[in-house]
Amino acid sequence: MAAVLALTPILIAIVLLLLKQSSWVAALAGAVLAAGLVAFVFPTPAAVLVESGIDYFPLILEVALILLFGMLLARLLESAGSMSLISSWVESLSPGRPLGVALVVFGIVPFAESVTGFGIGVTVGVPILRHLGCTLRQSAILGLLGLIAVPWGALGPGTTVAAALAGLDVDELGLATAWINAVPVIIVAIAVVAIMRPSAASALGIIGSGALMWAGILASSSVIGMAPSGIIGSLIVILLVGALFMIRKRATGLTRRLGVAVLPYGVLTVGLLLARALHAALPSTATQIIASPPFWLAAACLIAAITVTGRRAITVAAVRSWVPIGVGTAAFMLMGWIMTTTGMSEAIGSLLPTGLILLTPWLNSIGAVLTGSNTGANSMFTGTLTAAAASSHVSALPVVAAGNAAGSLAALAAPPRVAMAVQIADSSVAASAKDISWVQGRALAVAGINALALGLWIQFFV
Repeated sequence: MAAVLALTPILIAIVLLLLKQSSWVAALAGAVLAAGLVAFVFPTPAAVLVESGIDYFPLILEVALILLFGMLLARLLESAGSMSLISSWVESLSPGRPLGVALVVFGIVPFAESVTGFGIGVTVGVPILRHLGCTLRQSAILGLLGLIAVPWGALGPGTTVAAALAGLDVDELGLATAWINAVPVIIVAIAVVAIMRPSAASALGIIGSGALMWAGILASSSVIGMAPSGIIGSLIVILLVGALFMIRKRATGLTRRLGVAVLPYGVLTVGLLLARALHAALPSTATQIIASPPFWLAAACLIAAITVTGRRAITVAAVRSWVPIGVGTAAFMLMGWIMTTTGMSEAIGSLLPTGLILLTPWLNSIGAVLTGSNTGANSMFTGTLTAAAASSHVSALPVVAAGNAAGSLAALAAPPRVAMAVQIADSSVAASAKDISWVQGRALAVAGINALALGLWIQFFV
C-alpha cells in the first residue's frame, strides 16, 4: 500500500500533463502531494531533511540560474542575428545536402542545444535544413534528431540533477552517459541515413560525423568533465567538417561579423574550461563559483548584449518566459528530492519486478515525452531507477546513465517540441495536423527504439 501511495505524486503530475495543464502546475501539484505523504505515510526525521536539503537546495538555485541565463542568451543571440549568420555560413559552404545535414544534426543543433538548451537547437537547425533543400517533414524530424546531446544541454542541469538524486559524482555520471550515448548516436545516424537515402560515400560521412561527435563528448567527459562536453564534442564536428567544406570550396566564408556572432560562445566555452582548471588547482568557494555554468552563461550574455539594442525589453521578455519553466523545473526537482530523501522512490522501485532493469529506460523516456526535458524526467524517476538497481543487485551508475540517455533523446518526441519543429519548417502557414502526426510518429518510434535498445543493453551487458 505504501508503494502505491508513493507513486501518487508522479501519477498526479502525469495526469495533469496529459490534461494539457502547464508543467509548473503539474510539478507543484506533485511536490505538494509528496510533502503531504511525508507527514502522514513516510515520516522522516527533520535532521535528515535539513542535512539533505543543505546539499540539494543550492543545486536547485544553480539549475534555475542556468535556465534563466540560457534563455536570455538565446534571445540576445536571436536579436543580434547570430544564428542567421551561422546558418548562412553553413549554407554557403555545404557541398551537398546529405553532408550539410550531417553537419547540422551532429554539429550545429547539438552545439546550440549544449549552450542554451530548451530545444533552441531545433530553432537553429530546422531553417538551415530547409535552405539545404530538405522537405518540410524531413527538416522537422532531422532538426529534432539533432537533440542527440541533450544530456549536456544547457551545460547539463538534467545530468546534474540525476547525479545529485542518485548520490553519484556528476562527472562520473557524465562519463558513463557519454559511453552509453553511443546507442542513441547509432540510432540517430541510422535514422538520418534512412531519411536522406544518400550515396554510400555520403552515408559514411553521416555516420562519421555522428561517431566524431560521440568521441569528442566522450574524450571531453573523461579529461575535462561533464558540463562543457556537449559544446566541445559538437564544436569538434563543426570545426573538422567545416574545415573539409572550406578545403573543398577553397573559401572560408569567415568574416568579422561571423566572428562577433560566435564570440559569446567562445567566451562561454573557453572561460568555463579555464575556470574549471583554476578550481582544480586552487579549490575554494570563490573558484567553485567562478567555475559554475551560470557564471559563464551570464558572462556570455553580457558579451552578446553589447551589440544588441533594446536589451531591457529582451531581458524582461526572457524573465517572463523563464518564470513558468523555472518554477516547473524547481518543483520537479523538489518533488524528486522529497521522494528520494523520504524513501518514496525506494518504495516505488519495489513495484518493479526484481532483476528486470530493462524497463528502467522506459520510465525516463515517458517522463521526458510528458515534461519535455530530461531534467523533469530525471527529477521524477532517478530515485526509482536507483532503487530498482539496488533490488536487482547491479550498480546504480549504468542504470541511471541509461535512463539519462533514454530520457534525453525522448525529449525530441514531446508534442509541443514536435509542433514547434513543424511550424518552424514552414512559418508562412499554420502547422498541418498531417505533418505534425507524421513527424510525431517517427519521433516516438526513435524514442521507443532507443529505450528498448538501452534497456536490453543494461539488462544483458551490465
